[in-house]
Amino acid sequence: MTYKKLLANSLAITVAVGLFTFVPTNAKAADLNELQKQQQAIQQQRSNIDSHIDEKDHEVSVLERKQQTTAAELESLVKSITETNKKLQKQQQEVSVTNAEVSKLKNEIAVLQKSIEDRLNLLKDRARAIQINGNGQEYMNVILASDSFSDFIDRATLVSTLVNADKDIMTDQREDEDALNSKQKQTETKLANLKKLSNEIALSKNNLESQKSQKDELILAIAAEKDLTQQQKNDLLAQQGQLAANEQTIAGNIQAEKNRQAQLQLEAARKASAERAAREATAKAAAAQARSKAVTRTETAAAAPQEEPETISIPSISAASQTGMFIKPAAGILTSGFSDRTNPVTGQHESHKGQDIAAGGSVPIYAAAGGTVVFSGFGAPGSGYGGYGYVVEIDHGNGYQTLYGHMRAGSLQVVAGQSVSQGQGIGMMGSTGQSTGQHLHFEIHKNGVPVDPSPYI
Repeated sequence: MTYKKLLANSLAITVAVGLFTFVPTNAKAADLNELQKQQQAIQQQRSNIDSHIDEKDHEVSVLERKQQTTAAELESLVKSITETNKKLQKQQQEVSVTNAEVSKLKNEIAVLQKSIEDRLNLLKDRARAIQINGNGQEYMNVILASDSFSDFIDRATLVSTLVNADKDIMTDQREDEDALNSKQKQTETKLANLKKLSNEIALSKNNLESQKSQKDELILAIAAEKDLTQQQKNDLLAQQGQLAANEQTIAGNIQAEKNRQAQLQLEAARKASAERAAREATAKAAAAQARSKAVTRTETAAAAPQEEPETISIPSISAASQTGMFIKPAAGILTSGFSDRTNPVTGQHESHKGQDIAAGGSVPIYAAAGGTVVFSGFGAPGSGYGGYGYVVEIDHGNGYQTLYGHMRAGSLQVVAGQSVSQGQGIGMMGSTGQSTGQHLHFEIHKNGVPVDPSPYI
């Protein structure tokens, strides 16, 4: 990948998320140390992004709980509004009934008012007659003007009847006036109570409707915030994927740089060997010429000192492998090194305890060193090899073991307890267990603890 292409990808992701800046991965412009620094920088960036993704997951969980709480509150408000509407309907029915009663009272009041008015007119006429004809003494004069006792009785009865009639009229008048006042107060009280109750119910309904509107807006706001948070998380995941691709590219460049340096060392060794051979050939030729010129004493010529050829020492292919104990177990490119990462299958953050070497087609896997097979089979859950699929583990002595995971089903060529030599075929590359594609997962353990295989190969 060229610097310009990588820089363009980096800028695109940075604009999308606005959190991190990627490191360029041009192997031609950087030495091995610089590439390793770039790899460490990307690993740190991925760790930071993992933290931000966890934060977004927490925010989404909080918003979901808030969404559920608000939805429950809204449901309660809707129920309250429904009950209030029922009360209003009942109140409207009571208003209709009361209005009918008020109409009846108004009619009764009108009748009372007419009766009162008629009696008032009658009393006015009676008072006017008394005023015209004299005062109440006239009743006594009528009685005293009687001709006989019988006439006296008749006249007295008539006067008593008239007086009682006036009293009855006055009594009825007072009762009707009292009834009128009572009915008017009753009507006014009912109307006032209805008005007060209607106002209270209307106020309650208005408050509930306002709260419902507030909850509706809150639900929409929470949903929008949740969508935004999820989008931010998706952007982080996309950036994480781009970082993983960049890290894979850098890992490939690091391996290529190691191979290039090893090739340079090998070529230098071959050149040194050729130069030594040339010097030896020259020395031998000179010695032969000296012997041919010697004319005396064959013993002296035979005893002339001969130079022994020097032993040629060719360094290991990997400068980091000082002992040359292990070889690369399979052909392919390094796609993931010994580091912390996000598991591509589970999505969980984990420590990657080995190297992933990927290649297509039928790729044989070899024992990285001689030893005894500890395990050869399918890594079932609880076996200690869960997730590795078909796996082989070899004990090499001196505290070293190697593990080969995700091998092809049916390709195992060794069994537990079998002795193997370095470079012996043990199976084929596959994609069994927790794997997203064909590759070999290779681990080196020292005293039971996984170590980075890079310095040993």
